[in-house]
Amino acid sequence: MERDTLIKVFALVAIIFFIIEMFNLRPAVTSGPSTSSENTSNTTPLYASGNTTATLTSYSDYINVFKSGEDISANSSLDELKDIAGVGYINRVGGTVTLVLDYGANVSLVAEKIKEKFPDLNVTANALLSLPPEVELTTAAGKKNISINALIRIEVDPWLDIGDNVTLSVASLVVGNKIQGSLIARIVPTENEVVANATISGVGDNYTATVVLPWDMREVNTSKINEELSAQLSNVSINYAPDSFVAVKGLDSKSNETIEKIQNLSYVEEVSGDIIYVKEDFNDSARIEGDLREILGENATVDYTVSKISISFYSSNFSKDALLSVTGGQALIYRQTSLKLGEKITIDGRDYNLPSSTAPETMLLDSFAVGQNVSVQLKTERIGKRILNVELERVLGYA
Repeated sequence: MERDTLIKVFALVAIIFFIIEMFNLRPAVTSGPSTSSENTSNTTPLYASGNTTATLTSYSDYINVFKSGEDISANSSLDELKDIAGVGYINRVGGTVTLVLDYGANVSLVAEKIKEKFPDLNVTANALLSLPPEVELTTAAGKKNISINALIRIEVDPWLDIGDNVTLSVASLVVGNKIQGSLIARIVPTENEVVANATISGVGDNYTATVVLPWDMREVNTSKINEELSAQLSNVSINYAPDSFVAVKGLDSKSNETIEKIQNLSYVEEVSGDIIYVKEDFNDSARIEGDLREILGENATVDYTVSKISISFYSSNFSKDALLSVTGGQALIYRQTSLKLGEKITIDGRDYNLPSSTAPETMLLDSFAVGQNVSVQLKTERIGKRILNVELERVLGYA
C-alpha cells in the first residue's frame, strides 16, 4: 500500500513538473522573429499626401450650374441654356440647375458656352481621372511609394479636354504601401511665367518719388520737407533713413593700430570691415578724405554712398521741378498706370483666352504715356485651357 502511494506521489510530481515546463517553454515555442517598428508601420494607418500627374479620361453626362449663396433654380432666363448644342434637358433642384447632356456632347465646349451667356455663374462637372500605378507620398515615417492604379472622380471646372494631363494634390490614409479608405484629391493650377505685350490705357493721380541725395547732402529735415510738399500735394508720406557710412577698399586688412586711429576720429561711430560708419550730422567729405589719407596714405580712396528719400503723394497737376526745389538731389518719378492686355496670351505655343477683366495696374516711370505699347512679364495660373489668374510681375520696357 505504501509502495502504491509512493508511486502515485511520484507520478503526480512528474505531471506537475511537466506542466510547469510547458509554461516555461511556451514563449520560446510560440515567439517568431521579433516585431520591429517597421512591421508596426506596415499595419498602422498613416496620413500621406503629395502631388501626382493624372489624365482626364472622361466627363459625366451632366453639368451643374449654380451661384454661391443664391437660389437660381427659379431663374427663367436660364431656359435659354437648352438652346446650347449638346444640352438635352434641364433639371432645377435645390437652388442649382443641372444640364443633362446628349450622348457624346463636348462637356468643356458646353461649359464655355454657358460662361459666355452667364459669366457670373459657376459651372462644374464630374471628371474621371486616371492616376499612375504608384505615387510617392509623404508620411510621418518619411516618403513612401503608394500603390494606387485607380480611377478617381472629382468635381471640377470643366476647362480640360479629354486626354489632358493635370497636377493632382492627393491625400489619404495608407497602410504599408496601399491606400486605406478613400483618396482625397484636387486639381492644382499650373503656373507659368510669360512675356506679353500690353498697352498703357490710363494713368492716375497716385505718385511715388525716389529722391537720390549725395552723401554730403544727406542731412535733411524731413518734417520741413513734408510740410512744404503738403502745401502743394495731397496725402504726402515720407520714408527716409540716411546711409551714414563710407567704404574704403582694403581697410579690413589693415592693422589693429591703424583701425584704432580711424576709430578715434571724433565723427566716426564704428569701423566694420571696409565700412566706416559716421555720425548722421557729419557730412564733410573733404575732411574725412583728408583724415583717411593721412592715416592710410595718399593712395587711399573713399567711396561715398547715396541716400534715398521715398515720397508718396497724390496730385492732379504734379511738377517734378517743384518737388526738387524742396528736396534737392535727383528724382525718379513713378505714376499709377493701368495696362490693357490683349484678348489672348500664348503659353508654350498654345493660345489661351484672357479673362475680360484682366487690367493690371502698376507704378511706372512718368515718362510712359497713354497709348504706348510695353512688354510685360506675367505670372499666370491655369487649369486646362482656362486662365484663372494673371499677375503682373514687372514691365520690361517699350514693346
